[in-house]
Amino acid sequence: MPGVREALAHAAAITSGAQPERFEVFTPAEAADIRAIAARIVPTTETPGATEAGVVYFIDKAFAGFAKGELTEFRGVLQGLLPVVRTRRPGAASFAALSTADQDAVLLEIEPKPFFGWIRSLVMMGMFADPKYGGNRDGVGWTLIGFENAMTHTAPFGYYDAEYAKEVR
Repeated sequence: MPGVREALAHAAAITSGAQPERFEVFTPAEAADIRAIAARIVPTTETPGATEAGVVYFIDKAFAGFAKGELTEFRGVLQGLLPVVRTRRPGAASFAALSTADQDAVLLEIEPKPFFGWIRSLVMMGMFADPKYGGNRDGVGWTLIGFENAMTHTAPFGYYDAEYAKEVR
């Protein structure tokens, strides 16, 4: 968990403007593809999506830290998307260069593959974690799902203490 927290804090610093945009392990082309993938998994609509939450920075920091040993494999799989991309748009240089409709079609094609589950998990971590650790900037992920961060909870929590709550009132 310390590595996840560090990755989230890095994402928060970058997306808040406290640090200039930079990537620790991703090339600009890799970052563009990952940003585009994340933006299709949690798109910006009437509510902010993965782009506004700074998910790409969380994923970059994850591969610089707690997932460092998986970076080479991740890069290989990301490069493996290029043939799928080119079936949609011959001559396309990258996933990010596709239209959103073609990006969606590529993601639907790879959805049953392990890579999609892997990237989706990373996007969800960066999107819905506690904003104090980064990612989920300004709580945009929580707003999306209607989560209210209650610092304290009050009884009754369930049927098992409902009677007690009535007695102490």
